[in-house]
Amino acid sequence: MAIAFTEIPEALLVPGQYQEIDNSLAGTVSDVKRALMVGTMSASGTATAGKAVQVRNADKAKILFGNGSPAAIMAAEFLKHNTTEELWVLPIAEPAAGAKWNRSFVVSASNAAAGKVAITINGKELSAAVSAGALASDVASAITAAINGTENSPVEAEVVTDSENNTVSVKLSSVVKGVTGNYNTIAITANASGVSVNAQNAVPGTLSPEIEGSLVALGSARYHYIASEFADPANIKAMADELNDRYTALRQIDGRCFIALSGELGDASTANTMLYSAQTINCPHIALVPRGVSVQHPCVWAAAWCAKLSRRLADDPAANTTDIEISDLIAEEYSFDDRQALLENGICTYRIDTSGKLLIERAVTSYTENSDGARDTSYLDIQVVETVSAIRTYINQLARKRFKTWKLARTEENFGAGSKVMTPGVWRSFLAEVYQSHFIQEVQWCQDFDSYKDSIIVEVKAGSKTRLEYRHRPILIGQFYVGAGLNQFQ
Repeated sequence: MAIAFTEIPEALLVPGQYQEIDNSLAGTVSDVKRALMVGTMSASGTATAGKAVQVRNADKAKILFGNGSPAAIMAAEFLKHNTTEELWVLPIAEPAAGAKWNRSFVVSASNAAAGKVAITINGKELSAAVSAGALASDVASAITAAINGTENSPVEAEVVTDSENNTVSVKLSSVVKGVTGNYNTIAITANASGVSVNAQNAVPGTLSPEIEGSLVALGSARYHYIASEFADPANIKAMADELNDRYTALRQIDGRCFIALSGELGDASTANTMLYSAQTINCPHIALVPRGVSVQHPCVWAAAWCAKLSRRLADDPAANTTDIEISDLIAEEYSFDDRQALLENGICTYRIDTSGKLLIERAVTSYTENSDGARDTSYLDIQVVETVSAIRTYINQLARKRFKTWKLARTEENFGAGSKVMTPGVWRSFLAEVYQSHFIQEVQWCQDFDSYKDSIIVEVKAGSKTRLEYRHRPILIGQFYVGAGLNQFQ
């Protein structure tokens, strides 16, 4: 039996006891799961736009990306639900030519009584105190201080005095330029006698940043779970193109991205509805989250779903994700028929429990059609692409660990015990062993060992002495989502 040494030379003559240390058969193979938030940073942020940076706490995110920016909000929301996965943020510069969303609230006061002003910003409630006899300017200043003193508020306030019309207003503006501010839902109500606050028409923000270049610049770093603020067609396409490319055999650094869709449920022919927006995406790596008309920003929904689902799927890519709770989302409830329509169009679903908490019902991908335009459910559930990717990653990592520096032979010779020679038979045995012992018995990702074993084809490429080719057909385990029974009582 020939033993291959790498450190002890064959011609060693100096007496002594020598042992090499080889860890190739010890330990387990795994990779660090990274999450990536993709969101707009404000001009006050210190980070470099377009360059991913690791974030470990929400306070640091506010400094890096600007207090109240979507990037900072997404980091805080993710960390609220998940501190296990390694969090990174890709800050995107606000569109230079864009405009900020803004809305003014005219404040009036006459013989004001002591009380307060109730302020609601995207579902978050604040209040400003009103003193007896306060002037309109006093009330406006109190409102402004309450808003600007709020951590990670997506809007900033200022007092505007119009001496010509003798009015005092509080002007709220989005922290960043672009259309993201158009999702702000603001209500200001005076609960003090003699004080009134009247909302004026909102001025929408304009333009959305382009993220394609920043995604390409991520390079070879792998981000397993991604949440993106951007739901416009151009940026969704850029994300889909990048993720599809990362899934290819030559890159193998794929990940899944969560994007929130907004608007009414609608249908595939009505613009600005969720079903209309979903119909052209068709990517197995993008999961669409039904924000609908929630008062919370789309970036909050995307980050929360990403945080909760990544925590479950990072431990087990084939795990059932039903009833994962996201307690801080404000959501409307969809009927059975609505949820069926959402799923058919590649949009995830949730249900609301009796206490009003959101429970994830079924996490699906946006892939619904094959290249011929026919209905295709091969990537319906997110667990499918997650498990397929995990199987590929595990086999690749284990093979690199176990068979590094091996030779390759076309025939099944007796090369002697302990020899490091790969043959088609050795590789076939390796696949069968991993499938039965790990994929079935240890992690329950797969099933039907006999059929899998019969599917394996291994050969050395004709004319090559370095390339082993193989085909195998893992049979994935499923999700127990539907129980359909016929109760024929007599």
